[in-house]
Amino acid sequence: MARKAAQSSKKTFGRVLALLGLSALLGLAPVGLTGVPFAELNAAQAQSGGGFGGSSRGGGGYSGGGYSGGGYSGGGYSGGGYRGGGYSGGGGFYPVPMGGPIIIGGGGGGGGILGLVLFGVVMTMVIGSMRRAMSGGARGLAGGLEDTGARAVLVQVALTHGDEVKAAMQEVAHRGDPDTDEGLARMIQEAAVVLLRQRARWTYGRVAVTGGGAQQTDGQVGAWATQARAAFTRQTTSHYQNNDDSSAYEHATDYRYEKEIGDLYLVVTIAVAAHAFPALGQTDQPSAREIEAVLQAISGVSGRTLIRGEVVWSPDAEGEFLSEDETIMKYSELSKI
Repeated sequence: MARKAAQSSKKTFGRVLALLGLSALLGLAPVGLTGVPFAELNAAQAQSGGGFGGSSRGGGGYSGGGYSGGGYSGGGYSGGGYRGGGYSGGGGFYPVPMGGPIIIGGGGGGGGILGLVLFGVVMTMVIGSMRRAMSGGARGLAGGLEDTGARAVLVQVALTHGDEVKAAMQEVAHRGDPDTDEGLARMIQEAAVVLLRQRARWTYGRVAVTGGGAQQTDGQVGAWATQARAAFTRQTTSHYQNNDDSSAYEHATDYRYEKEIGDLYLVVTIAVAAHAFPALGQTDQPSAREIEAVLQAISGVSGRTLIRGEVVWSPDAEGEFLSEDETIMKYSELSKI
């Protein structure tokens, strides 16, 4: 009897799964466990965002890639290589064939001894060169910001209200030209100035600085931008380089959200990789003055030194903001200014 009941339960469960699968295929909107349609749940959880950016054509980053809707589409990295990075310091590595014994001279006792002596001298020279190269590399990594001349810099600020900040960022995205080095640099500069003008509204902040080669710093900026875009559900404003029609400025007007009492914060993220950045400090709890110094440095980046620049802000829709709890949860590395 128990076996028949179990078999009946399995059949019923299988039918439920089949019906759910069929409804998904037919595009039907099922009702959630709370009795609220999923579409309404999604509207309640929605968060808009905006962004623009790209890589310098000569900075060792991607070409032909670009973004679409907040994620990568198309090419990805191509060409480039390290520029201004890698190891620096004395010495080099001279390869020696290691497939078998090195025989110098042609047989005989004396020739064999002489060969061993010469082999020892050569190996000593090789080991010394390797040690010098490794120590030079270690110096390059330890002081990488100075040796490679490339830095990746992140500044992230949560500020109160700020509909005019959204409008200003949208205008920068609309007028800007990310398909040229100078145009992209100008967009990054203007975004930094927009944020500098709102210093009195800064509440939470974050600063991060790393060094390395062009590709390394380019990738770090991309990782920071991806992390910032992951905080929202829909990118409603975008303008990324691609050098074709798909890279045109886009601004969605069909986005809907539910406004809640207590929503207050806008979060702006600016991440830049460039050569010849001035020396910048990094603290776990940056002050407003430290954030201001980083933004001023970013505002001075030129198309000649830029490797990659990304600007992301959220929410993007007019009147939409985050509560303090949402801000702390979604951007957990921010600290009180």
